[in-house]
This record gives sequence, C-alpha cells and structure tokens, in this order.
Amino acid sequence: MLNIFRKTTEKERIREDSIPYHGISRSNDAKTSTSDADLICEEAIMKDKELFGRTRTSLMKHLRAEYGRDVADRALRRVNKRRAEGYFRN
Repeated sequence: MLNIFRKTTEKERIREDSIPYHGISRSNDAKTSTSDADLICEEAIMKDKELFGRTRTSLMKHLRAEYGRDVADRALRRVNKRRAEGYFRN
C-alpha cells in the first residue's frame, strides 16, 4: 500500500533540493543581487500564471525561501498589477 504520509528520508530531501525548480536552481550558492532576484522571481511567477492560471503556493514558498519574503512578495505584487492593467493576455 502506498503510504503518502510517510516521512522523507535525508537522501530524498538532499536529492529533491538538488533538482532545479522552474528553471531556478535550488543550490546554496551565493545569493544573487536584488535586481537579478527580482527578475528571476517575476519570470517564475509569470511562467506559473501562464501554465496554471494562478501562482501556486508551492512556488511562492520556494521563492520566499530562496530570495526572501520581501523580494518574492514584491515581485508578485508587480506581476499582479501589470496583469490587472492589461499588460498580459488572460
């Protein structure tokens, strides 16, 4: 029987952390500059909205962990504002 509530092992967590996420590396390399982080977050959010019609919680959790709450939330607000003003196709 498939146990979906089991804990992940350390090996599985390490492997999952090394997998690229939406074209964004989850490595522990040096943090990028703020403007680069802003652009990366915006691109990931726009791609998610194009694919799924919304921004998934899992993507935002990842972006907040990788680039910080302020950068990720600011990028989300900018994308939402642009979309509300009609810059993107719905």
